Amino acid sequence: MRMQYYIYSLVCFLLPGTVWLIWNKGMIADKAYKVRHIIWIYIYLFYGYLAVQEAAGIGTIWDLIAYGKLDNSINLIPISSEGAMTYILNIIMFMPFGFLLPLIWKNFRNAKKVVLMGFLMSLAIEICQLFNIRTTDIDDLLMNTLGTLVGYCCWKVFSLIFRNAGTKCVEIKKSEPVIYMFGGILGLFLLYNWRVFN
Repeated sequence: MRMQYYIYSLVCFLLPGTVWLIWNKGMIADKAYKVRHIIWIYIYLFYGYLAVQEAAGIGTIWDLIAYGKLDNSINLIPISSEGAMTYILNIIMFMPFGFLLPLIWKNFRNAKKVVLMGFLMSLAIEICQLFNIRTTDIDDLLMNTLGTLVGYCCWKVFSLIFRNAGTKCVEIKKSEPVIYMFGGILGLFLLYNWRVFN
């Protein structure tokens, strides 16, 4: 039964990005680059699924329908969470995001763009957690954003050591990573209702 939940939620997350990719894949002329780029896209999407669904556990529109109200467990006081491990895990969770964005997309080889993406992704997660019993916490937002920056710095060091890293990657559109990640979050939010298996 547990496997059904994994498959169902994964499909909900991957579906919007996959539809968009199928619609636009003809924009990449070189077949070899196309295959490699698609592989990187699904690595990026699978990371997004693990971070958004398995680690964060976002709420959905179906939670709002079931509970009939938004959860009011909101912490807006910075650095007020108990235990250093909470901060460390939130930083680690977003480090791959900060690393993968510039590795795959040339348009995101800029610290400001990457950090903004990390902030917006974390904000989307925290907003969605208003719909279930998870706490919406500003510390998560801050640490996730910091984790994105740390991941970007790791990529920067990596790119200096391996100077050709990622330079042969292609992009379909400049907004491509935004569409995949936020499309995945929206897919979960609208399509994932775990109660169908109850």
